[in-house]
Amino acid sequence: MTLLKAILLSAMFYSAGLFAGNDMPINLSSIPKALEKLKNNPAANISQQAGWTVISLVKDGNHVIWFFAPEDHAAYPAVIKRSVQDKNGGIEITTRTFCESTKPKCDALAEQFKKLNKDVK
Repeated sequence: MTLLKAILLSAMFYSAGLFAGNDMPINLSSIPKALEKLKNNPAANISQQAGWTVISLVKDGNHVIWFFAPEDHAAYPAVIKRSVQDKNGGIEITTRTFCESTKPKCDALAEQFKKLNKDVK
């Protein structure tokens, strides 16, 4: 199992019922500022998994997990926002990538998470 897949799956099980709505609860003008704002949310469930900061919340039954890349990751600073919902008898995962690194590094990170979506479904 790849590292990112393990992070995703453990966060999904660890954070069941503890996610946030699909709206953007933070201003992503700066990824480090977004991380701090989410960390200050009293409803946030925060964990460290393989160097990644994983933050999950729940609001109105909608689920969101934020994956903040560690400083030593090629795409840092970067965050992946995954919205996970039950839909039509299955799971729908929407992934948004926010990345301040170079385009090739950001694209590679986004592709890793897109592949994880397919593996989880």
